[in-house]
Amino acid sequence: MKQRAIRVRLAVLALAGFASSLHAGTITFKLLSDPGQNYTFSRTDSPSGASVSDPVGPYPGMLSTDPYGFFCIDYVKTATWSGAYSGNAYGVADAVPNKTTAQLIEAAFLADKLYWLGGSGASTALYQGPISFAVWQIMDPTPGDVPVNSAAQPFILEAQNAYLSGAISAANFPNIKIFVPDNPSIQDFMTVTAGAPEPGTIALFAGGLLLIGLGRLRRSRR
Repeated sequence: MKQRAIRVRLAVLALAGFASSLHAGTITFKLLSDPGQNYTFSRTDSPSGASVSDPVGPYPGMLSTDPYGFFCIDYVKTATWSGAYSGNAYGVADAVPNKTTAQLIEAAFLADKLYWLGGSGASTALYQGPISFAVWQIMDPTPGDVPVNSAAQPFILEAQNAYLSGAISAANFPNIKIFVPDNPSIQDFMTVTAGAPEPGTIALFAGGLLLIGLGRLRRSRR
């Protein structure tokens, strides 16, 4: 198995002061340690049903000086444990580089859903894993780039139907922000910035899981 890229994709968490820190201009994101949340399944887009095992978020990290939980939204890109990246933060209604309005709103819908299901405290098998893969598939719909997980498909359909029916728009997700690194080879991250810390992420910090992780995880195209 090739070295994995940490695709911490969509992020879930927030402290009350976060929105004010996301001003225009360059900010810094730092990924911290791996909480060991691997999700394993047999891909349905492979004749052999090859097994996939990937880390899923939320992962602890820092945006500027504030701690949050993060999921990345680009499966075919990479990031490094303990790596720090400069970039910009955007809202769902903004013109986010290389992302369509539909992708952003559908991903935001699922990010928000996972937040309310418990974020890092939600079941990895039932929610963290399938929703992570649903977001990755939405954000990169090119066949073969993202392993297809049968458990993710209902979440994809739910998000797409909500968007196509007009039930959701960017206005529904004012607390969701997207961090886009200056380096285009590094994955983008999404975070839910609610008015209070996401309980599971607080537990990660309290439990001492923020020791700086070493190594580079890279998921390759399969």
